Amino acid sequence: METILVGVTKLKNKCGGKILIHRQDSQGLNNPEINLTPYIGREKIELEADSRVDDEDIIHLGNLPFKIFHTPGHTKGSTILYCKKEKCLFSGDTLFRGTWGRTDLPTSSREDIIKSIEEKIMVLPDETIIYPGHGMMTMLKEEKPIYLELKPKLF
Repeated sequence: METILVGVTKLKNKCGGKILIHRQDSQGLNNPEINLTPYIGREKIELEADSRVDDEDIIHLGNLPFKIFHTPGHTKGSTILYCKKEKCLFSGDTLFRGTWGRTDLPTSSREDIIKSIEEKIMVLPDETIIYPGHGMMTMLKEEKPIYLELKPKLF
């Protein structure tokens, strides 16, 4: 079974591109206590990022600019990518259809993920299409009521 971390290098070698990581996650990239490689059946992962990114950096995919937002919670360096022109968001493991990402990992925080969703995602236009790291896409206008209903029950 191939893991994402191992598959990233193969994908880069086959298709090109760059491996980017938020500065706060870069220390854990090759640290088995943080990346949990022993738990996924790997002894060691050798993966180097081409560049580190920070909150509000801009990257371009073709002619499309994407703004990087730092959204700690799933990990301390979680990020999302937002393209205003296309009204789309790649939310990774921060927000899924109907819920948010896991917060039981070595650098996770439930309080941080809720704050990230509230301050970085819920402020985007309702028409924003969300493509999560797993599962089905959704629209921000569909997620806002779910989030607003769940949030008071969390605290």
